[in-house]
Amino acid sequence: MKERMPLGFMFKQINNVYEKEFNNQLRTIGITASQCAVLDYLFVSSKEEVNQRDIEKALSLRNPTVTGLLKRLDEKGYILSVPSNKDKRCKNIYLTEKAYDIRRRMDMDRKKLDKMLTIGMSKKEIAALEKMLGRVLYNIEEP
Repeated sequence: MKERMPLGFMFKQINNVYEKEFNNQLRTIGITASQCAVLDYLFVSSKEEVNQRDIEKALSLRNPTVTGLLKRLDEKGYILSVPSNKDKRCKNIYLTEKAYDIRRRMDMDRKKLDKMLTIGMSKKEIAALEKMLGRVLYNIEEP
């Protein structure tokens, strides 16, 4: 009888393959999956002003990691960092027109990958998977 693979290991393996494939697709527009995640957060954030700490919390990343991601996105012209009017030590992060120009392409690449992940699944199975993954994420997130 084949030994069952630990769930955490399966998630890690899926993430490794997913991120590698997503990075390959995004390479043509010059960004990485991690940079895409930051842009996605900025696209959907309902906050008027987003700063680095907001991104760290939302993406569960550490300060040096986010600092590097923001620096590269700024160098590529996808974001602007502007000192906050409320606290000059803080910088607010804003998307540029160039970021909005690649949004559609990022979404298309992600949809391609989602289709690949769910090959052979019915709509009902996909909905159940989304529900279970949402529960797993909820269970493991910090309170």
